[in-house]
Parts: sequence; C-alpha cells; structure tokens
Amino acid sequence: MNILQSADELQRLTYDLAHYYNLCDRYTTQKLGITGAQGYILLAIPENSQISMNDLSIKMRLANSTMTRMVDQLVQKGMVTRESDHHDRRIVLVQLTDQGTNVRKKFKEALQSLFSQVLGEILETERMDILKSLSVFNDAIIKTLKSCCEEDML
Repeated sequence: MNILQSADELQRLTYDLAHYYNLCDRYTTQKLGITGAQGYILLAIPENSQISMNDLSIKMRLANSTMTRMVDQLVQKGMVTRESDHHDRRIVLVQLTDQGTNVRKKFKEALQSLFSQVLGEILETERMDILKSLSVFNDAIIKTLKSCCEEDML
C-alpha cells in the first residue's frame, strides 16, 4: 500500500474511531442528563477545589467564550458554581456542586466500564501495542498541526 492509499485508510479509520467514540459518549451520558463535552468538563474540574475559567479553558483546549457558554449550561443544571476570586475580581472560579461531583463520578465509572469492555474484546497481547500506536498517532497529529496550523488549535 503506498502512502496515499495509507493516508486514505488512516483517514477512514480515524473518522470511524471519532464516530464510535461519540457514540460511546452518548451511551455513557444519556442517563446523566449531560452531553459528552459537559462530562469532560466535569472531569477537568478538580473534585475538591476550584479552578479558574482561564485554566479550565486551557485544560480543555477551548476558547474562553466557548468555555463560558458550556459552564453556563452546567451552572443552570446545578452541577457547578461560578464566583469571582476574592483577591482579584477579574478571575472567575468554578467548582463542582454535590450534584456535579455525583454526576462526575458516575460519568467516570461509566467510561471506565465501557472501555474495560472494549479492552476485553482485544487480545491481552495486543492491548499495549494498540495503546502505544494511539500514542504515536496522537503525537504525529500534534506535530503535524504545530507545523501547519496556529498554536491556539492545540
């Protein structure tokens, strides 16, 4: 297979992987009343402390405006609180509520359960190869994007 054929196959497999991953997100979140993106925000917020909106945006690799909109939705659902820092009113801090902590825990457990089942479908001797290949693939994507795109995307 030449490099163009390999690129086509890689694109197809990556598209399929993204599609099935989105289905996994929907499966693990449908009973929790959140979207996959909201679940990952809950996972990114420290369980027993606050995080600034700016740090959360950086951690999630999303624009501040996008993060604000998504956090607004979680505030409306009663899963996070948002308040200004007492020392610097320009800094907005986000923290999980008890409900948010509970949903975060359930989402994490659902993901672990689902991906444990996925790994159970793969021969034990092949699991480390797959994890290593995915890591190499991610690194190659990041390196390629850094060479051709704006740093903000990463």
